[in-house]
Amino acid sequence: MIDLLIDFILTSIRILLSIVLSAGALYTGISLLDRLTPGIDEWKLIKSGNAAVGVFYGAVMISIFILVAPAIEDFQLALPEIIFSVINYAVALLAAIVIVYLTIHVADKLTADLDEFAELEKGNLAVAVILSVVVIGVVLAASQPLENLLSIIRSAESILF
Repeated sequence: MIDLLIDFILTSIRILLSIVLSAGALYTGISLLDRLTPGIDEWKLIKSGNAAVGVFYGAVMISIFILVAPAIEDFQLALPEIIFSVINYAVALLAAIVIVYLTIHVADKLTADLDEFAELEKGNLAVAVILSVVVIGVVLAASQPLENLLSIIRSAESILF
């Protein structure tokens, strides 16, 4: 009975930790987009019903969650495992930021005759969908190699401890 109670408490803590870490990743993703789109007030546009900005923001958030989720799912609470869990989360979050940023930057450079962010601001849903698919597609392609990197970091734990 006591083991069941301990498992319940530890699982509840992991759920709360998952919420906090996911919120941190979401905040980081939103901050990233704000820096990538100077001069555009995304939340104002979303509040006014700009679906293009909403779709694109949603795609970036999903992309970040895809890349960070494995680190959150594998988060351990005991010492010394928690150290490697924090390292994995930080690596996954940094990788998510870099991958999303580079994808948007490269897509922008490849379409020199199109100002994606100006089109999003105007509400161009077609541009939002294409840009969103590009970001999510690249993230899906990068997710497995990132998971492999996180496994390598996790295996270092068994070597060191």
